[in-house]
Amino acid sequence: MVWRTEKKGRTAFLVGTAHFSPYPFRKSLRELIRSVEDVLFEGPLDPESMAKVTQHGRHSGETPSLDEALEPSVIKEINERLNVPSIPYRSAESYLELFTSSRSNFLESHVKGVRPWMAFFTLWSSYLNWHYSMDLEAFHIAQKMRKKVHFLETTEEQLAALDGIPFEGIVDYVNRFEHWKLYKEQFLKDFLRGDLEKLMSRTTKFPTRCESVLGHRDERLFGRMKTFFEKGSAIAFLGLSHLPAIKKMFIREGYEVTQYVT
Repeated sequence: MVWRTEKKGRTAFLVGTAHFSPYPFRKSLRELIRSVEDVLFEGPLDPESMAKVTQHGRHSGETPSLDEALEPSVIKEINERLNVPSIPYRSAESYLELFTSSRSNFLESHVKGVRPWMAFFTLWSSYLNWHYSMDLEAFHIAQKMRKKVHFLETTEEQLAALDGIPFEGIVDYVNRFEHWKLYKEQFLKDFLRGDLEKLMSRTTKFPTRCESVLGHRDERLFGRMKTFFEKGSAIAFLGLSHLPAIKKMFIREGYEVTQYVT
């Protein structure tokens, strides 16, 4: 999921990341990051910013509660599937730290009274039980290599995007819980093959495939990336769903964009 962009002899890289992954990608990430000066991420990944996201997500405010909107059969199935004790996995490279703790009384403990997007990501990450994040792996590698790290959005902008995910879309996806095994298998297969087109076609119902997360936000991310890509020697790590639109934006600006194999 890496694309090379080139214009006027200046080269940069665009990487589609999986926020949750069963595998580390340190070797490939080191090779990519070693070759550039500037490393770009969607938003802040430092512990303080991540804690701010968690705190915001765990206070529902006036938002509806996901557990009250789910079908009874789905609630039963989720509790049976996720109320299984597991050994806590503590990795600084895991998004699971944002969402998980003990699994006993799962829906009651982790979904009730939190914002819908937080409830969904808690369910999704716990179901996947994948312990790595490409974003955080790349962030830590860039720091160790003393690269220039830049964030394309503020935490407040990211939270606004998350709060804008339609509640109905989240409810619909969670009510399809019986299909999550197939979604999980297909996602991993397409991702490891680097088949972005097929992956996107199979995830049209995923809650974050919405205007709040994409749309205008893709344009904003692209606008803030352009300066770095114009001078070259840069790499940007963005969630996979941003890539189709942003690749087209680069092509419209006269860039040659080709899939790159490390």
